[in-house]
Amino acid sequence: MTVVIEARKRDLVGKKSSKKLRQKGLVPGVFYEKGKPAVHLVFDKKALQYFMSHAHGLVDIKIEGKKEPLKCVLKDVQYHPVTDEVIHVDFQGVTMGEKISVTVPLVLRGTPQGVKEGGLLEHMIRELEIECLPKHLPEQLEIDVSNLKIGDALHVKDLSFENIRILDDPNEVILVIEAPRVEEVVEEAAATFEEETPEPEVITSKKEEKEEGE
Repeated sequence: MTVVIEARKRDLVGKKSSKKLRQKGLVPGVFYEKGKPAVHLVFDKKALQYFMSHAHGLVDIKIEGKKEPLKCVLKDVQYHPVTDEVIHVDFQGVTMGEKISVTVPLVLRGTPQGVKEGGLLEHMIRELEIECLPKHLPEQLEIDVSNLKIGDALHVKDLSFENIRILDDPNEVILVIEAPRVEEVVEEAAATFEEETPEPEVITSKKEEKEEGE
């Protein structure tokens, strides 16, 4: 399902203009498409944040005063370095018959068998760059990890999705199920304690010392 987000065109661009917009609870953005001039837009901050937390994939930008929406994908997001708020967004236009490359979230489903046995899940890659036709663009990629055991690792090359080509390095590790380390840490700590703990000094009474001297 294609998500619709509302926007309006903006004529003024630049840092001063963008700052004033943000002070009013708005977020500047741009829509660009190959062979066409960029369209500068402005979005409601709350609506944009809701969209970004709930939707991925194809987007229809409905511009105030325009009948036809702009069909696109979210291509880039800029965040404030301190507050982490969205300060600018880029949308890339798509043509339904042409393939596009875009980054989508990677979601794990199920609890690995190795984790149930006490192992630790180390998750390294949380999104993948893919290439596909717009009509096949998923909101997210899901993988079932319930059969993974302790010592198992999942690589990019292990994944396969219909109508989608993954562009990331095939040898990159997505996740690994590591063995628990608690027992090893306890044993090492006990060994260190035994090595560093000195032998207790035996203190004799003065009476015993005197008898030995006689």
